[in-house]
Amino acid sequence: MVRPHAEGFCYGESDFELMKRTLNSLKSCGADGFVFGILNRSPQMSCDPNLPWVDVSRNKQLVQLAGGRPCTFHRAFDLIPESHWEKALADIMECGFASILTNGGPSGTKATECMDKLQTLVRYKTQLQRERKIRGNRVPEIIVGGGVRASNIGLLQSITGASAFHSAALPASESVISAKEVFNMKGGIAQAWEADKKVQ
Repeated sequence: MVRPHAEGFCYGESDFELMKRTLNSLKSCGADGFVFGILNRSPQMSCDPNLPWVDVSRNKQLVQLAGGRPCTFHRAFDLIPESHWEKALADIMECGFASILTNGGPSGTKATECMDKLQTLVRYKTQLQRERKIRGNRVPEIIVGGGVRASNIGLLQSITGASAFHSAALPASESVISAKEVFNMKGGIAQAWEADKKVQ
């Protein structure tokens, strides 16, 4: 992850220069992908309501600096109001991101609390895929994160239509990643996919 500080996702010029240096350093160490996201605004800022949320110019510079390695627009997306998602998704696609990591709602909420919103986002992505033949850009994959576990991943896949998920793979009340939890999550996704096939 390339993030100069934890005080939001709007960065000054010195922050941006640090992000570029960090990305180059990670590249030299063999990193094969990057996670970052830069916004033009935050919910706390008073600014032009027409100002796009996604900083296309600087995000695009970092994606290009990655040299073809896949980049994920991280949960800065969760700060963007739902009414701006369609525009934000198009802007993120223009930047060249391979994916977007989101829980579908404000920081601190779980993906299971935002399934209807995630379903909407996946629908926007599908619409952009139809336009892809015209625009020629790769449409970012929606990665659902935020409290994803084996106990709910099947439900999340079935309702949202997402096909990619991010999880800490921590069983309840444990603090160590569990191989069994990972195995069970894979099984949960497989079962949800099979159920979808039968419905279709």
